[in-house]
Amino acid sequence: MELESREILLTFTSARLWRGLSRAQTFRFKPGDILTIHQITGWNDIGQSVQIEGQVAYPGTYGFREGERLSSVLRRAGGFRETAYPAGAVLVREQVRELEQKSREELIRQIETSSASARLSPNLGAGDSGATLKLIQAQQDQVLARLKSEPPTGRLVVHITADIDSWANTAVDIEMRRGDVLTIPKRPGFVLITGQVYNATALTFAPGKTASWYLQHAGGTSDTANRKEILVIRANGSVIGRHSGGLFDPSVLSTRLGPGDVVVVPQKVLGASLFWKNLLTAAQLASSIAITAAVANI
Repeated sequence: MELESREILLTFTSARLWRGLSRAQTFRFKPGDILTIHQITGWNDIGQSVQIEGQVAYPGTYGFREGERLSSVLRRAGGFRETAYPAGAVLVREQVRELEQKSREELIRQIETSSASARLSPNLGAGDSGATLKLIQAQQDQVLARLKSEPPTGRLVVHITADIDSWANTAVDIEMRRGDVLTIPKRPGFVLITGQVYNATALTFAPGKTASWYLQHAGGTSDTANRKEILVIRANGSVIGRHSGGLFDPSVLSTRLGPGDVVVVPQKVLGASLFWKNLLTAAQLASSIAITAAVANI
């Protein structure tokens, strides 16, 4: 005779209830029965906390309620100190780090598996293609080394100001998540110029000056620079580039910079394939974004 399989679902909310049921009831199990004891709803959220660091009145670890927003936690941390620079706030979230890591791994895979034909112009002869491929391979190795050596930041871009009331309960007032780490830096006094320039350096911030002005004071771009893909990475992590705005947006170089902003001059990508150029340009951007998160801690 075939045994009848049963599934018994029990939820015990406390050890006391479990002991009471054990004394009051005797339940006979049969072969094939399945006993499932569900976890209390929301158990994993008990004790969830975030870390607030840097220029707030009371840095430290703060517990929070489900759905609580950034403005609320900042108020409980006493708000910003006079030395705070909220425009450069760095919010690190583990879920963002995981997504960034997956995206980076896919980018590395595409670069490593791209065929030689995807990198070269069809107009090149056999003799030319061999020498060009060696140069392309050297550049690829350099870009891959940077991608693999710089771990993903997990940075979530936030747009906040010192006046918490002005943005509280708006779209920019994001909900907090378990394990979030928010760092509020001091106001930096410089703009960073990096990449293919003659003098990669930090220049003293000058109010109202453009990216072009800072670039000139860093000696200008080198012969290996890709001038069409120059980027400005704001102190809050947002990126301004040739493809980030609308048709009538001004040039990236005419962008007025703020303290802690970074001008990135990427390397000119070797090879004539548009696919290859876009791939390497994306890789250079990915490795450059990590710079701004590090700048906040200077």
